[in-house]
Amino acid sequence: MFKKLVKKLIAAACVIGMTCAITLSSAACNIETAHPKVRISVEFNEVVYELDYTLYRDMYPNTVRHFIELSESGFYNDVLIHNYRTSDWFSGGYSYNADDYAHSSAVQAYADYLENHSKESEYSELVNDGTLTPTVFAKTKYDDSGKEVIDSESALPTLVGEFDSNKFHEIENGALNAEMGVLKMFYYEKSATQKAYVRFENDQPYMRDYKYNCATSVFAMQVGASSSYSEDKYCVFGKMDSTSALTDLIDAIDEYFDGSVTSVSANDVNVDNYENFSEKDSDRGIEVDFVLPSQPIVIKTIKVIGY
Repeated sequence: MFKKLVKKLIAAACVIGMTCAITLSSAACNIETAHPKVRISVEFNEVVYELDYTLYRDMYPNTVRHFIELSESGFYNDVLIHNYRTSDWFSGGYSYNADDYAHSSAVQAYADYLENHSKESEYSELVNDGTLTPTVFAKTKYDDSGKEVIDSESALPTLVGEFDSNKFHEIENGALNAEMGVLKMFYYEKSATQKAYVRFENDQPYMRDYKYNCATSVFAMQVGASSSYSEDKYCVFGKMDSTSALTDLIDAIDEYFDGSVTSVSANDVNVDNYENFSEKDSDRGIEVDFVLPSQPIVIKTIKVIGY
């Protein structure tokens, strides 16, 4: 009888120990580290390539949080990579639909495809429902004590710029450089003179040039040794531990294509279509040339594999 009781107590202790271990493990998963990791799965010609990146939250906290929030929301599932002939592959602006894409053989059809498959509205919904942490605002207000604070309801669907040209985010040591295998949060330069309010460690509003704080969902994967999109204007917030999988993907693309590409001119609708800016600026309309291949390069998923 005594032996049976001891066995039951031991079994119970084991169950409790396992439960505690699982609980602690789950809690550990939610602890934010300085260098979270993401896996970008890219499909080309029915082959999936898994690209692993280390993100640098310790140096670019707002950008990394923004990218992780978008990834975990599923926003980046089945999005197109374009401008694949350059040293930077852009993505995050347009979704992929196999049937529609297959029928876009003419230049105008590709342009129509981009217009009809923009991720802009989905991105705005994530901003409006609070999925994304706001960092840029159109207005301030005064609290009960008379202190000027951020007006949270005027949040803009854009990201505070964490790069040298902003002159508000300077890293003394270890800043990432634009090199093969890095991730950049991308924005389209504009000559707009508007100002925006940005939030950093506290609720104190800081007025800064809006054109330096206007990244949305578009990011770039650098696939060459050099790039015109350098770290002084485009936040380089992650890099690969090994570029072997990326090199395999590049080789497969080069082997598949014979040099013929389809060049598309279309208004990028992912830049800044904001109604709650009090001043209007005619410089907002930006026309860019996209290169879309007949065989699509598609980001299937972006998953956080380490926090």
